[in-house]
Amino acid sequence: RQFSTDVSHELRTPLTAIRGQLEVALLTAKSPEQYREAMENALEDVEKLSSIVRALLLLSQAESGQLVLQKTLVNLEDVTADVVEQFQIPAEEKGLTLTSLCEQGTFALADRTQIERLLSNLLSNAIKYTPAGGTINVRAAMDPEQREWARVVVEDSGVGIAPEDLPHIFDRFYRVRNPQTNKIEGLGLGLSFVAWIVSAHGGDIHVESSPGKGSKFDIHLPATPDVSPIAAESSRESVTL
Repeated sequence: RQFSTDVSHELRTPLTAIRGQLEVALLTAKSPEQYREAMENALEDVEKLSSIVRALLLLSQAESGQLVLQKTLVNLEDVTADVVEQFQIPAEEKGLTLTSLCEQGTFALADRTQIERLLSNLLSNAIKYTPAGGTINVRAAMDPEQREWARVVVEDSGVGIAPEDLPHIFDRFYRVRNPQTNKIEGLGLGLSFVAWIVSAHGGDIHVESSPGKGSKFDIHLPATPDVSPIAAESSRESVTL
């Protein structure tokens, strides 16, 4: 029921835009260039529409248990290095400094593809919401007190999140609305994926943020199959990253 509601709400805007562009072209276009421009604009909205559908279907499959995790002992140092490298160019293009600091021998019992998706979503958001000249840092280490837990931190110096928005940032399609974020495009689904991935692995996520001072996403992931998710709460204060 929720999936149907989300689909009908989110698909309405791009569908309306596509229809409007094509109707205007049919009624007013008089040259091949005008028709071409209308088709190009419509195709851009079709691609947005496709992105929304793909993301919704994947998230729906995940939340309904149709997406099964393929867990192995994943080297978080390698995964983090790979994902950070992928985002170096967009970070540099925006004038941001993207760094990573990962402790050797940091492992988690996880699905590598989903951990890559988790990091990609967090870094994509960090780049979007960090002004030029800012910094983004990714850190990973084993908990020195409880070695059965790994910790990953993604921290930025971006626009930050207001206290009233923090409880909702993992909701589907929720987007923080203020003068600094209104012009930034997005589906509002990235953090929903992050929340599902962390939960599916039996981990937990904690967010610290305030307007103008950036955001810090602090994630605990189990490194062995026999740990309780509750243990992450007690270990959070014992790790310095």
